[in-house]
Amino acid sequence: MINFIPNPSNFLNTENTNKIILFYFFKFSKFSDSSEFIISISKKKINCLHWFNCQYTNIGKEDFWTNASIIEFENKETLLKAFNNKLEFSNIKALQVFNVLPNNPSRLLIDFLKLFRPAGYLFKLFKNSLIEELIENNSEIIPSKKQTKRLLNETSNKKAYMINLLEARETAKYSDQSIVISGREAYYKKYGNIALRSVLLMGGDVTYVGRFNGEPLIEFNVPNDTKGNWQALGIMEYPLARNMLDLEKMPGYKEALKHRDAGLKKTFNIYSTK
Repeated sequence: MINFIPNPSNFLNTENTNKIILFYFFKFSKFSDSSEFIISISKKKINCLHWFNCQYTNIGKEDFWTNASIIEFENKETLLKAFNNKLEFSNIKALQVFNVLPNNPSRLLIDFLKLFRPAGYLFKLFKNSLIEELIENNSEIIPSKKQTKRLLNETSNKKAYMINLLEARETAKYSDQSIVISGREAYYKKYGNIALRSVLLMGGDVTYVGRFNGEPLIEFNVPNDTKGNWQALGIMEYPLARNMLDLEKMPGYKEALKHRDAGLKKTFNIYSTK
């Protein structure tokens, strides 16, 4: 058994934060184990902000994780108390834990952009999809042909939560070599702002955005897809899973893809429900 609460002594003290936010990936032996786990942590009064049922991987090599979660502790003292209580669960087959520093966009901005959704619905309704032919690719930052087809054929009517682990390049790689900016600026600003607007216009929302503080706090039987350091976490909500493929219909999104490709070093994307 493994204590799923990380040791507070492993935390970086580079930021003066009060509440401790942890992002978890879980692999349970069977679905019922996740339900038992939620009940057990609620009894211990651990604040679970979000609980996701992972369906399958959109960007990455394998379908591995069964659940993901965002858990909040009031401060390091409450985290230390939980750690010392040795909260163990025998049916956790794999575990990865990150410390997250919230970086959510302003709700005022989000609510303002939502006012323009009628225009977004018209674009989605009348603009043809750019995915006319599925082609195989070797890119590690976009879905494969098989993954895109699976998403196109998804029949679930539940809201979809796309969990993204992100890492930008140190320097963006444009075909125009006269452009010299950081990968962070290219991806998070030049692409990210357009992507956020596009998600909101087409009926989606922001669930959680943050940056990782330091290395993973726990890695137990972790696959290569998510193993190691990442810069940021982004969880976006879509009305349906296949709506993620409608982003290209939103104004400005196609043009912004060059900034995504130039700025993003690697990513992992998994389709989840609640």
